[in-house]
Amino acid sequence: MSWYLIFIIVIAATIVAAAALVFALALYAHRLVFGRRMNRNVNLKYFPSEDFGLNVRGLKVVFDGTPLYAAVYSLKPEKDCSRVVLFCHGIGAGHAPYMTEIAKLASFGYAVVAYDSIGCGASQGKNTRGFYANVQCATATYIAIKGDSLLSDKPVCLVGHSWGAYAALCLTTVVAADCAVALSGFNTPSKIMADSSAPVMGATLAAICRPMWWLINLLKFGVHGNANAVKRIQKSQTPAFIAYGSRDKTVRPENTPANFAKGPYIKTVVYKNKGHNVYNTERAQKLLEELNSALLPSRFRTPEARKSYFSKFDFKAATEEDASVMDDIRAFIDSH
Repeated sequence: MSWYLIFIIVIAATIVAAAALVFALALYAHRLVFGRRMNRNVNLKYFPSEDFGLNVRGLKVVFDGTPLYAAVYSLKPEKDCSRVVLFCHGIGAGHAPYMTEIAKLASFGYAVVAYDSIGCGASQGKNTRGFYANVQCATATYIAIKGDSLLSDKPVCLVGHSWGAYAALCLTTVVAADCAVALSGFNTPSKIMADSSAPVMGATLAAICRPMWWLINLLKFGVHGNANAVKRIQKSQTPAFIAYGSRDKTVRPENTPANFAKGPYIKTVVYKNKGHNVYNTERAQKLLEELNSALLPSRFRTPEARKSYFSKFDFKAATEEDASVMDDIRAFIDSH
């Protein structure tokens, strides 16, 4: 065998080995995020619907044979609600952290249907599967809405935050929604995965892993696994309100649909001095940043110190909504 043939074989084997190593690393990172359940954090306070005087009715939703938790929240009788808001939650413990926003939407006269994606919060499932799973769970919830005697004839608006905003925009090509509201959403799963992983593994390695995350999404969900939110909303031509905060540290400007989605039916707003929870006041944002820092394992030396901090934390102030942003959302929904 000639020396150059041996050289080519060695180079090819090295490339294959390096690719396998990168794929293994990308798969490990993906499983760290989606290979487990996302339950409620024992250190956090979740405000129950009773705190807002909401009426609650369970809604039967099943995805891929797995029962999901879903409920209808309203302040007035459901028959008198003007429309249905299908609320899609972000990564975490389901819709429970969003009860303040759900209550506000209900105060506008909407029947708000909120669900927990598979493996999240009160829903069953041993893990959360991946980015597109939230779209699939939202689809199952929409089908349940259209099969419900009290809700089926009402207009439906999709509202989501972060992961839920991605789900809402992607869902517009799957169901016949009347409008969509996407708050602090991202455009592509592989990009948000790379951006989120960069602080841990470094920007270069995260960029190298990105094609592998694209492949993992393809293997798990087929052609839908790497759905592009901008392409989806532009294809569906569903009226959409897409909002982003200029100080968002979770979704980078080059990955937010607010900077790229175009069309006469699309309204984009970039709120100055807003973070990832674009619907919160600036005071609430600062408190949430402090809270996220406190959740780091290295923050407290003793369990007692941790418990003391969270027992004194003002969770109500940290969920304070910006009335002007919520009014913008209301005005858009009411106009469609």
